Order: sequence, then C-alpha cells, then structure tokens
Amino acid sequence: MNNVNWERWARATGIVFVVLVVVSLIMYGNVPKIDESSKIASFYTDHRGRILAATVIFSLALVFLIWFVAAIASTLREAGKGGWGAATIGLGAAFAGLQAVFTAIGGGFALNIAAAGGNDAVLQALNTIAYGMDVIAGIVYAGLIFAATTGLWRARLVPDWLGWLGMLAVILVALHGTNWSTSGFWSPSGGYLYVTYISGLAWALITSAVLYTRAPATAPMPERAAATPAP
Repeated sequence: MNNVNWERWARATGIVFVVLVVVSLIMYGNVPKIDESSKIASFYTDHRGRILAATVIFSLALVFLIWFVAAIASTLREAGKGGWGAATIGLGAAFAGLQAVFTAIGGGFALNIAAAGGNDAVLQALNTIAYGMDVIAGIVYAGLIFAATTGLWRARLVPDWLGWLGMLAVILVALHGTNWSTSGFWSPSGGYLYVTYISGLAWALITSAVLYTRAPATAPMPERAAATPAP
C-alpha cells in the first residue's frame, strides 16, 4: 500500500519560492537606487500599501526557500552526502536571515519611517545598509548554490548539464558580492542586480523541478511488524 510522497512535494517548494519572489518584486516596483536619497521618502509614502503587501509576500517566499533547502539537505543526507546537506542548511539559513532584515528595513520605511519626515541623510544611511546586506547575501546565496549543486551532482541525483548550470549560477551570483560601486551598473542597485536575480532564481526553479520529477509520486507505507504469538 502506498501513500503520498510528501518529500517529493517538498522538493517542489523551490518553484513556489521563485513565483512568490517574482510577484513581490513586481509589486514592489522601482525602488530608489543607492544614490537617489531624495526619492526615498516619497517612494515609500506614496506606495505604502503596495510595498507592505510585497513585504509580506517576500517573507512568505523565504519560508518556502527554507523548506526547499531542507528538502535538498534531506535528499543529500539519504544519498550519503550529509556534509553537503549541512552546509546547504547553514547557508540557506544565513541567506534567509540577511534577506529578512533587508526586507524588514523596506517594510519599516513604508510603515512609518519615511513618513516621519526624517532628513535625507538618515534615510540614505538606512537604504545603504539595506543594499549592503543584499550584496553580502549574494555571496552567501552563491555558497548555497555551490553546496547544493555539488552535493547533488556528486550523488548523481541531477544530470551533468544541471551541475554545470549550477556552477555558472554560482559565479554570476557571487559577482554580486563585488557590487560596491557608488553608482552605475556595478553599484548594489545597478543593472547587475538583475543578472543576479535571473541566475539565482533560475537555478532554484530548475533544480526544484528536476528534483520533483525524479522523485517517486508515492512512498511505501511502513510495514507493520509481524505479530508473534505469546509463549
């Protein structure tokens, strides 16, 4: 007798993570860049409701990311790659933590910080800290991709093409950690940020889909121990 393989569905949470992130980014809109301090207050006060809704959706996305990371770690542990699984869990938790604080700052802006009428220097400082955390998070997420991809690849749980694709994503996402220019394409809010989004989300989407399709749809029910007659 078989039952639903919940482990298989857990592997699909990466797809949910990507969908929720995309929705939240669309709702958030064009956030003021790191060198646009004069636009911060008006942006967050004019679009308060939309930004708070996007904050909730992005926070929910982080929950599904942790679930997805846990599913990968469980898969690696079962394949005898527990070390890679532990690294995946640790890096996933660190990335989610950084992104949670980054998101909380934006939510705080929309809630009442921007409307409180603080001077541009204070708003710029908070905005810069948030972007700086996102840059650091890029390196952490690259480490997550590397640990998960390497473990799955060595365990022969993903095809070679996905292994190479994961390594490419590692490089592209890690480069976001060098986006320390004060303006332009290579700034924390510059054009390269979109390269990071696309490569990082594409890895999560494809890896989740591949792991989901490679898992059986059902899991065997645990067998009951045979009853032994009393002596």
